[in-house]
Amino acid sequence: MLIIYTATEWRPVEIFTTILRIIARTSSRAFVGLPLCRNEDWLTVSMKFTGDIFMTVDKLTSIPKLIRPFYAWIFNSAKSINSHRRKAQTLLGPVIQRRLEEERLAKENGAVYEKPNDMLQWLTDLVEPHHKTTEDLSELQLLSNLASIHTTSLTFLNTLFDLAAHPECLQPIREEIETVISSNNGVIDRAALRNMRKTDSFFKESMRETLGLRKHITAFSLKLCS
Repeated sequence: MLIIYTATEWRPVEIFTTILRIIARTSSRAFVGLPLCRNEDWLTVSMKFTGDIFMTVDKLTSIPKLIRPFYAWIFNSAKSINSHRRKAQTLLGPVIQRRLEEERLAKENGAVYEKPNDMLQWLTDLVEPHHKTTEDLSELQLLSNLASIHTTSLTFLNTLFDLAAHPECLQPIREEIETVISSNNGVIDRAALRNMRKTDSFFKESMRETLGLRKHITAFSLKLCS
């Protein structure tokens, strides 16, 4: 939760939900490409799959190991996760099948198949032929989301908190971003991002501090447990 000042008052803002959506859309553009990256159902699956995974793990952790299988079966603790899997297969299925069919036809006709440049295609090229199915590729894509979207969102959130704690950095970073985007004809691309050196430095320092804090907490926890 961040506190921002409007024209007349300070207001709390639930910023993580907004950040999560931004990261989900950006990641999906690189993961599955257009137009699926803008599909609201896909964005919902991308955002909720990880959260439901960790909630389920947390719930089962408090249950004795001996009865966890019975608990999971009786209370169907993985229901939401399986629902996300089925939804992902429904959304990705037509995309995967169309690409495989286009590649097959290109080979038959001796033509060069112009592959989409996204993670879904990279995974399709890397897996063994018997894994080139909707079920397997959808599962790999969900695991990619699991490993990237929430971690990136939390990094972004921590950086915003650090920026709020160091308001003296706000104006220099804002001026740099405005200058770089203006000189790049209003376009944000890799070249523009490389020129945002102050912004990049602040992100790196925030990540370094966050990782350092985690190490201290881990060391302190191990000391308490020893």
